[in-house]
Amino acid sequence: MKLQDKLVLVTGVSGTAGDRIAARCVREGARVQGLIRKEEQVSLCNELGITPVLGDLTDRETIKQALQGVDIVIHAAAYLGGDRAAAEQANIQGVQNLVDESLSAGVGCFVHISTVSVYGHSEDEVEMDEASELAYGHSDVYVSTKCESEKIVQAAATNGLPIVILRPGVISAEYNSHWGDKLVAKIDAAEEVTWIHPDDLTPWVHADNLAEMCILAATHPAACNQVYNAVDGNYREDEFTARIARAMDKTLKIPGGNPIRMAFRHNKIRDELGYRPVVTFEETVTQLESQTRRLSSM
Repeated sequence: MKLQDKLVLVTGVSGTAGDRIAARCVREGARVQGLIRKEEQVSLCNELGITPVLGDLTDRETIKQALQGVDIVIHAAAYLGGDRAAAEQANIQGVQNLVDESLSAGVGCFVHISTVSVYGHSEDEVEMDEASELAYGHSDVYVSTKCESEKIVQAAATNGLPIVILRPGVISAEYNSHWGDKLVAKIDAAEEVTWIHPDDLTPWVHADNLAEMCILAATHPAACNQVYNAVDGNYREDEFTARIARAMDKTLKIPGGNPIRMAFRHNKIRDELGYRPVVTFEETVTQLESQTRRLSSM
């Protein structure tokens, strides 16, 4: 096993991908700790077979204690909301604390989960790769703070911390996912679907596939100090959200303006690390369609 007897600290275990990342590390033979902020998340850690560490990224002393003996950090936690103070505290100061203490602790690999949103938003039909310019200073709080967090991680790399940055697109799953079961519920509650164009492109990745990418990032020698777009494909919304809406017999009202045709290259992680998806797009959408049928039968 790739992570046999390694001690791994995973943040964000209650999020869309964090629990799957932790579980995947356990299956690889790792001893896993999950950094959690709330007592009620202890039960989740117990279910995953990992050790809960209660604390917050803003508390340097807690982070220092949590990193004792840790070989690998997989940082999946992030603030996704629009409050700038909260975003800066979590996505900037929290990341600074975590990388600083990881450097001091001699962590062997720091895997940082970023987002393709760091490229900003383009109205043009463009394809972004890992060398594309980031949208520093973007008006969107999440975008700007995630750009800053990448800058912090890259700076730590120049100071000797081995890092890997993964930039996922929309992280989809059959449960606990804004782009999975929660999307099904949103469509079910809507009179008509008004927020997507069928020709919009969605940079899609399954949460289980992102977990697989994390294992490769943490263990493959070629991954060290590299950045990878963590995307399984750029799919038309006609194949995704609109398809789920049709399964519910919902009306699709196409919004004004041009469709979003921004795409993201995803060959680097396949070519360099040998990544292959463990769950396909078609399998996932079929599962989500099944969820719509269960809702309809209630």
